[in-house]
Amino acid sequence: MPTVLLSLVTWNSADTIEACLTSVLAQSYPDFEVWVVDNDSHDDTCSRVAALAATDARLSLHQLPRNTGFCGGHNFSLDRTNHELVLLVNPDVEMEPDYLARAVAAIRQHEQIGTVCGLLLQSQEDDPRIDSAGMNALPDGRFGLRLHGQRLSEAGPLSATYVDGADGALPLFRRRFIDDLRVQGEFFDSRFFAHKEDWDIAWRGHLYGWKTLFEPACRALHPRQFLPANLRLRRRLSGAIRTDAVKNQWLLLLKNTTARQAPGLLLRAIPRQLAILGYAALAERESLQAVRYLWQHWREIKATRQLVQLRAHQPWLPVATPGAAPLLSICVPTYHRPELLARTLRSLGPLPAEVEVIISDNSTDNDFSQKVCAHVLQDQPATQWRYFRNPAGGSAATNWVACVERARGQYILMLHDDDYLLPGGLLTMLHTLRRVRQQQHAVLFGVSVVDSGRQELQRQVPRQEKYLPPAAAVEALLTDSSLIRIPALVVSREAYLKTGGPDPSQRDTDDTDLWLRVFAYGGVLQVPAVTAAYSVHDGALTTGVFQEQNIQLLLRIFQKARTQNLLPETRLRRAESHFFHQFVLAGAYRALRHQDASGARKVLQLLRLPALRHLPVSLRWLPVQWGLRLLTLIKWSPPTPPRLVSWLRTSL
Repeated sequence: MPTVLLSLVTWNSADTIEACLTSVLAQSYPDFEVWVVDNDSHDDTCSRVAALAATDARLSLHQLPRNTGFCGGHNFSLDRTNHELVLLVNPDVEMEPDYLARAVAAIRQHEQIGTVCGLLLQSQEDDPRIDSAGMNALPDGRFGLRLHGQRLSEAGPLSATYVDGADGALPLFRRRFIDDLRVQGEFFDSRFFAHKEDWDIAWRGHLYGWKTLFEPACRALHPRQFLPANLRLRRRLSGAIRTDAVKNQWLLLLKNTTARQAPGLLLRAIPRQLAILGYAALAERESLQAVRYLWQHWREIKATRQLVQLRAHQPWLPVATPGAAPLLSICVPTYHRPELLARTLRSLGPLPAEVEVIISDNSTDNDFSQKVCAHVLQDQPATQWRYFRNPAGGSAATNWVACVERARGQYILMLHDDDYLLPGGLLTMLHTLRRVRQQQHAVLFGVSVVDSGRQELQRQVPRQEKYLPPAAAVEALLTDSSLIRIPALVVSREAYLKTGGPDPSQRDTDDTDLWLRVFAYGGVLQVPAVTAAYSVHDGALTTGVFQEQNIQLLLRIFQKARTQNLLPETRLRRAESHFFHQFVLAGAYRALRHQDASGARKVLQLLRLPALRHLPVSLRWLPVQWGLRLLTLIKWSPPTPPRLVSWLRTSL
């Protein structure tokens, strides 16, 4: 694979794209490929790109069905490639032939350099004006283009130097920098769409310990057009662009301002932002939509801030030492599902040095899964993944045990072959594990519950980062039957070994039984970041698990908690009532969703078992129970539940 990806995002760029791509394809550096991601252009941009692509195999066109902005377009290419380096190229840029070669040489001077930016000039005259020489951070949370507007002769001799950030027109990024800056899987925050996203990257990169190098030998032409602070130009811009200019500045401040920065920075920023708000109220009413946006999305913005600030408290970390024991072992138990296994393995992306992958195969009829592993993982370092074919006669529990025995990592993620990681999910896990290693034995992330077509049914994510000590963790587990989705839980190898692994006698409930022991051993840290997708496929949509045998197995788990005095009896009884009512009512609901009123009635009968009949019914569950009984009588299939009752979608 080529070392460098050149990523261009176009939208009605026909006037400039041919000159830009001509300069791109003329680069002296030999090892690169070019992705042009088009945001649903309505001019002939795509036909012009396609004509050039027909003459050069290094160039490919990727057309999106809607305009996702600068951020969405580049995220599209970043999420689907794993090149060591990535150069973002604006479609109105023309590069000198040696730009890429000089930038690659510069970034390889030190592993802490995450970004290299060059000297962008506004024209080709003898003494042109400078468009940018990197960016400077301003004391009020904004960034300015360094040397912007100066004549080249006025700037004097320019030399390579570290700067506060890189303009988004032509930066070269290191892949490790890209992956480190991902939040909830995204490098560019898609909420920015197309403005100030380079400010966001510069700020986060600085917080995380990365450096940006300005290399004046890298030169390119960039006749800048968009400067939102210029009121005369601003009045000619669309309302959406002006709203984004306001909204994105507030997003920057809310996400990235550290507690230490806050007093001085906000003292300078707030007067300016109040003035902008006043101007908007008087002369630019559409920009007040920024206030509405922040009000509607403040929970998501708060969650993003938590993740950014958590990472900012960690030091910059160099590449892991080759041969060292991995931080994380990703164990993939599989059984005769090669197509799903391929999806799972592809979701891992490029493997960081701190990660190993173990595929533990219970398949007996053929070697399809082994061939899938060899094909999908052929570009991954051979020392970082291992495939094992297990003897016939094993079960899911014995496969689980085999995975733990083969793992070398400090932590273990069980990623079954029908689940998969979301973009950036692995990096998010690693950031957290680096921070809590030696402190936490179980870390629970958020999960996206999806159907067989990868459509999201719901998101199950902790509201805030919070450590639950053993008693509180056990109570949470025994209260909520859907608390744990396996691909969202990372457990230390020590906890697995000390608690004995899954108990095969627990059959379909062995995971809940195992989590009881793990949580009793070390509690659980909840992290508000969605990292994986949990698939609800046809096999999980039956009512097969909602039967008396499984009720008895689950009751055994509660009895173990009693025997070991993990909770006071009053709290355990309350948890037991919530757990079984949620479990049974969810089973009845699911049967009704599949138009099986008879099956729903059978599931509801479980609450009349002698072992459950004595459980008190809280006001939370009584109306649900009555409602489901009524629906079984009229044989009506209920709609998908709203978020307030999403607990009805439990899937064990």
